[in-house]
Amino acid sequence: MFNVKLFGLDKLFLFVVLFLCIFASIIYYHIYSISILEKSIHINYQKVVDVTKRFHGYYINSDTISLKKGVHDNDGVGVIVNKLGDVKVLSPAINQLYKSLSGVIESKYIWTVAVIDKLHNENTENSYFKPLRDGYLRFNNKSLHDSNILESIVNLESLKVSYKSFHHDDVRITEIYKEQWTGEKIYSVIYPIYLDTRLTSVIIVDIKRGWNSLLIEKFNQKRWTHFYYGKGVNWATFTLALPYTSDKYSPDVSIDLLSILIGSFYISCVVFFAALCGYYFYVKVTIMRSYDHMTGFYRRDFYEPKLKALESASFLMIDIDHFKRVNDTYGHDFGDVVIQEVAHRIQNCIRVNDIAIRWGGEEFIVIFQKINQDDLMNKAESIREVIESKSIDGIEITISIGGATQRDFEAVSDAIKRADIALYYSKNAGRNIVTLDKNNYDF
Repeated sequence: MFNVKLFGLDKLFLFVVLFLCIFASIIYYHIYSISILEKSIHINYQKVVDVTKRFHGYYINSDTISLKKGVHDNDGVGVIVNKLGDVKVLSPAINQLYKSLSGVIESKYIWTVAVIDKLHNENTENSYFKPLRDGYLRFNNKSLHDSNILESIVNLESLKVSYKSFHHDDVRITEIYKEQWTGEKIYSVIYPIYLDTRLTSVIIVDIKRGWNSLLIEKFNQKRWTHFYYGKGVNWATFTLALPYTSDKYSPDVSIDLLSILIGSFYISCVVFFAALCGYYFYVKVTIMRSYDHMTGFYRRDFYEPKLKALESASFLMIDIDHFKRVNDTYGHDFGDVVIQEVAHRIQNCIRVNDIAIRWGGEEFIVIFQKINQDDLMNKAESIREVIESKSIDGIEITISIGGATQRDFEAVSDAIKRADIALYYSKNAGRNIVTLDKNNYDF
């Protein structure tokens, strides 16, 4: 009978191969996704820049009012006036910019929206903050005697290189830095406003560095990936080229190998278990279709078509003596017990490669390859003796056997007929006898 082994070294090896294939496939998918991630971040950065650029028109066309030197709150926007004079009314525009940015960046990641005027003869070097933090006030007080508050901010936030590289309608996004007056780690979108080729003001949108991680997290959720900002294993770390940044600022994004290992193991377990169940089901169906459930021998309807391919095979046709009498006397249930026990004893007498078929109700065929006539006779006698030697539930049971060896170029069906004729002779000779066809053309 075919036995199904659910576990073993062979299946462990298959699981390891499956795991490595899944792990490699997921790694390849992540490598392929790097360019898509970079493009996704580009799109989000571009949205922020596009929204920020819209402020230019508001700034140019804004009205002015006269304010005293000092700090003012104008509709939620802090205005620091360092020199008496006309001050642009930018609060509606800054509030609109903040609202528009909130549609691109979650509000909790917008740190500050600021507008810093550059000192020229005709303006007052004012600054606008939403929100106006205490740190900015302290900074402003310290800078009252500076000639240019904008350049002080540029120096303070290490933006000198970007500032010098400004040209008309230019934008820069800084590297992540720690804001001195608040201690917050941010990066800034800096957009200059020019009038008559002169830099008059700069819009600064400060974004908390957590937004980068959020972009990665959203991408991971959408694409089923595992990336994180930062440097990991060399071969699993990739450098992103971000828009509007200096060449030296190229953040690293790494593949989360631990998460992929865990995920690969989980997927491998699910796939392997499903495949194992499918294999187990297939084997069970094959067993049901191929094997007789009572004896464990092959079913005749399954194996008979395969017999045509045999050559030089030897056949033993085995029949239980007086089986009808056993059924009539002791009942069909006992008859089933007899069939099962006889089959079991036959199975114990033959080799693993020998083929046993339940040919009829109480009739069996055993097929041997590469066995001579004497060995065939000895094998038949050993089967007959093992059945005769021990009763089955106290009832003496015997078998009759007929055998034949396939002739050169002889059809299997003809060899089986000769074995059946030999069985007929055994029964007529008194049963519990072995008769072999001598391979003569006349029996």
